[in-house]
Amino acid sequence: MEAMLYALDQINSDPELLPNITLGARILDTCSRDTYALEQSLTFVQALIQKDTSDIRCSNGEQPIIRKPERVVGVIGASGSSVSIMVANVLRLFE
Repeated sequence: MEAMLYALDQINSDPELLPNITLGARILDTCSRDTYALEQSLTFVQALIQKDTSDIRCSNGEQPIIRKPERVVGVIGASGSSVSIMVANVLRLFE
């Protein structure tokens, strides 16, 4: 996770790499359980549909100031195949 966030910071700080584009991430932990992955996937989709940020909190407890993404362009799967398959099956319903 830290490597991914570092890579995003490096990409976003280089004005020549992706001009006028800012990449971001919403990181959800599946806890290596397919049932929890299903719950997290549904919460993720629901937040995109409703444009709701109420479930996102900063470490100090305040709501963050964020811009909602226009679209999700990718999802990185979990470490286990069964969990990744569960997430993929849910997300493909909302292409």
